[in-house]
Amino acid sequence: MKTPIVHLYTICWDEADMLGFFFRHYDPWVDRYVIYDDGSTDGSLDILHAHPKVELRRFVRTNAESFVLSHRALQNEVWKESRGLADWIVVTAIDEHLHVPGREMAGYLAEEADRGVTLIPALGFDLNHLDMPDDVGLLTQRIIHGRPRIAFNKLSLFKPEALRETGFGPGRHGAVPQGDLCLPAQDNLVLWHYKHLGFIRNANREALQAERLGQVDRAQGLGQHYLWGRERLRAFWDEMDRESVDLTQVVPNEVCIRPLWWEEQALRRADPTPLPPLVPATPGAAPTVSVLVKSFQHVRYVRQTIESLLAQSFQDFEIVVTDDGSTDGTADILRSFTDPRIRLECWPENRGISAAMNATIARARGRYLAILNSDDWALPGRLRRQVAFLDAHPEVSLVFGLPRPVDEDGLPTTAFNDFAYALRFAPFPRRAWLRHFFFQGNVLNAPTAMIRREAYEAVGPYDPRLTNLQDFDMWIRMLMAGHGIHLLPEPLTAFRIRANHANTSAPSPETRLRSSFEHAKVLGRFAEFDDPLYREVFDEEGDVQPGEEIALRVAALSLRIGTIEHRNFAMETLFARAQTIDRATRLREWGGQVDALNIRAVEERDARIAGLHEVLAERDRTLAERKNAVAERDRSLAKHVDLVATLEVALAQRRSEETEQRSAHTAAVAALRAEVCDLEARLAGASASLAWMRSRLTWRLTVPLRLLARHQRRIRQRIGAWL
Repeated sequence: MKTPIVHLYTICWDEADMLGFFFRHYDPWVDRYVIYDDGSTDGSLDILHAHPKVELRRFVRTNAESFVLSHRALQNEVWKESRGLADWIVVTAIDEHLHVPGREMAGYLAEEADRGVTLIPALGFDLNHLDMPDDVGLLTQRIIHGRPRIAFNKLSLFKPEALRETGFGPGRHGAVPQGDLCLPAQDNLVLWHYKHLGFIRNANREALQAERLGQVDRAQGLGQHYLWGRERLRAFWDEMDRESVDLTQVVPNEVCIRPLWWEEQALRRADPTPLPPLVPATPGAAPTVSVLVKSFQHVRYVRQTIESLLAQSFQDFEIVVTDDGSTDGTADILRSFTDPRIRLECWPENRGISAAMNATIARARGRYLAILNSDDWALPGRLRRQVAFLDAHPEVSLVFGLPRPVDEDGLPTTAFNDFAYALRFAPFPRRAWLRHFFFQGNVLNAPTAMIRREAYEAVGPYDPRLTNLQDFDMWIRMLMAGHGIHLLPEPLTAFRIRANHANTSAPSPETRLRSSFEHAKVLGRFAEFDDPLYREVFDEEGDVQPGEEIALRVAALSLRIGTIEHRNFAMETLFARAQTIDRATRLREWGGQVDALNIRAVEERDARIAGLHEVLAERDRTLAERKNAVAERDRSLAKHVDLVATLEVALAQRRSEETEQRSAHTAAVAALRAEVCDLEARLAGASASLAWMRSRLTWRLTVPLRLLARHQRRIRQRIGAWL
């Protein structure tokens, strides 16, 4: 069994006293460490630089005000660089030790990969000890007392090509992963958390961590346990000490704290059936499996196709490849492989899918024949699981799996067909398959198939006239010959969904045209049923005409379905058999009723289009009228705008004049007020003088004289007025 390649991603901050334990634990099964240092000053950097598997990087906060969210952002993204390079990813912390009690991790991961597992969450346990132990040995052997903690039930191990996103929560406490998600049949992986080693050490570290929290962390309550203080931390330690047990004496899955977040998401679990032992190939003997690969213009993908087979745990196989006239370098890549099990034949020109498939089968020597396209790849464990199933079920000749739809870059995506639909047919009787094939069409993915050689021998080669539905035709023929089909409910092949409908089976315009024509031809296989098979498949449909030839009964059933393919098949079937007056009469009747070429639909469409054109013309006339009305309104509005502008100018002038008048008035008022003030001052002065003079004796003695003088002035004024 191939040893899996594992990459580990983590963050380090002053972990010098833990790094020795960390590396001794992970070194036996981790091939590459990518460690982001977050400002260590305790000697951690020297230890990291000295380790040959470590790629050391500097941690930079993506959120300056959040220590916790910056960690989460990094952990959700950095592992993606290992796609295509690693079989498994570990995302963990320096004080988190992942293991399966009693199991060697490399073997465990290889076996889970063969089962189709893509992510392995860990059951969390807090370990505690009064003192920090000396830097020797493994913590998982020396410190084994602890208690389950729901906070440490974490997504820690996963396959990088199967997950699009990890969706970690803060601190990785929970996750919402996306992609092809399959859990182990049972949760066996544990995370032993070695944070609480020595109270003083732990308390000091918590206090320093509290200083590293940002404003966002404090505002959102992130990392709040760092703020507990010694008294609350001491109470936590005492509680943990009281509840701790010897974890080597418990079953982790039974004592863990539920609910587990991955069970709440109802993720699929792998089949718990034990895998068969791997038996080495017999030198010189025919292989158990011949993998059939027909290649054409897949230079970008074919290397991954072949490498995925060479990496299978089941190794008793040959790879029979026919390159169908590629001109893009595909054949050169195939020739670069030196494994003697690869048997390559390159054609100088393209002969078509069916011809290439027939030639590949003719050269195959295996007992079982597995199909794989040169732009797809086999998922781990595919051959092992399919061989085990066929060995255990001699009544089944064709075993399929589900595809994992992937995009051009190999990441999980959405397929253009619902390949899981056929799981509703379980336990997969021949009747269910044939009825679905007749009434609805194909639901099987050929690149997931493994087929007994005798099934091909019983029905002959692929029809070279078919390009899109040659597989569909083959499945019908094999069922008719009595060979059973089974569908495993798990992805076995990564099925690439090419951009711009580049797949031969994608719903491009060319494919739809070709498939419609070929479908009508493939339905002809049902006209070849004998009476027992017809009754097995269509018994409740009843005979259209009792005792009539089966082909005509099938044709009559096709008319009930109503698709153009079924109508076309029905007319061609009756036409080929209209040698009697009755059948010729029926052909004439059907010919006037059955729309075999979709003419009525086209006419109805044309009528609808013509009606729509009238509606559009009326709409255009209405729009023209509205445009004229709008233009008139715009002209009237322009006049109003000019009038408003004139009024605004007059109003502005009037306001200016009023402003000038108010200014003049204000100035006049100010002048009058100044004059009044001056008169008041002069009056006050005169009054004061008068008061002073009145107080004097001379002034009082001369009062009669002043009165006489005033009287004389008045007499002169009157005389002057008379004159």
